[in-house]
Amino acid sequence: MTDSGKILEKAVSVADETIRRLLNEVGVEMPHLVIGVTPKGEVVLRSNASPDILRAFAEELLQIANGVEAPPGPYDTTH
Repeated sequence: MTDSGKILEKAVSVADETIRRLLNEVGVEMPHLVIGVTPKGEVVLRSNASPDILRAFAEELLQIANGVEAPPGPYDTTH
């Protein structure tokens, strides 16, 4: 892992710990994901989500990515 990956890993871990602590303090249990990506494309993930939730999230990300990659339509003014 690169230096930027190590830095991001620490930051993502701190964010995950903070989320877990705050949820625990208010007595709420829910899945969460904390994700970071370095400029070189290294992915750092911390989560308490089940594999099913991760798969659903991956599907949503694919839909978002496909939407971003899609060329604008004739009446699309958002690009």
